[in-house]
Amino acid sequence: MSDRFPPVSPAALTPEQKPIHELLVDRILLHFQDTFTTCDDNGALVGLFTHFLYLPLSVVSGYAGNYKALGNIPSFPLKCREIAILAVGEHFGAQYELYSHARVAKKVGIPDTQIRDILEGRPPSEGTEEEVLSWQMARELVGAGGSFKKGQLSESLWDRGEKAFGKEGLGALIHYIGFYAYTCIILNAGATSVPEGETIWPTSGKFTMPI
Repeated sequence: MSDRFPPVSPAALTPEQKPIHELLVDRILLHFQDTFTTCDDNGALVGLFTHFLYLPLSVVSGYAGNYKALGNIPSFPLKCREIAILAVGEHFGAQYELYSHARVAKKVGIPDTQIRDILEGRPPSEGTEEEVLSWQMARELVGAGGSFKKGQLSESLWDRGEKAFGKEGLGALIHYIGFYAYTCIILNAGATSVPEGETIWPTSGKFTMPI
């Protein structure tokens, strides 16, 4: 792990950091504590979450609120969400994002072969039309690969996305892509890597994952 935003144990938190730590644990980390590593052996936040301890509470509240609101949109499939998130992470090469969401993807039922495809820059093999479309839209919006260029989303992808997901679902997909592009930039700026002793993929034996 990088020391650009050093982890802070609960006992060493400043009065300003304590409510941030509590907010992150309550809003985000409780959902993932059995999926990937979010704290070290001393209870200090790791990964993305150390960064927030060095920011004002208002900024952290905004991030956590956006995360929670996006997660409450029921009209967008979980598998498509995680495929898009991994596609964004692969483009940016954000290690902790790929490490954490490879495990979330497996937990929501995405096969190992498809996770490996996305981590290696390929569309998910044998994916549904909606799943492949989620990968394609993420790639185009972040300008990944030689087949996509900077600028506006193509009309063909927009039309396919609206047909597949409706306006609300398509809007959710776009916000997921933007939100995790933002997250990847934060992670890369902080040189945030995977927790010690773990790898991006395959998953280690530390967490019990569904088959």
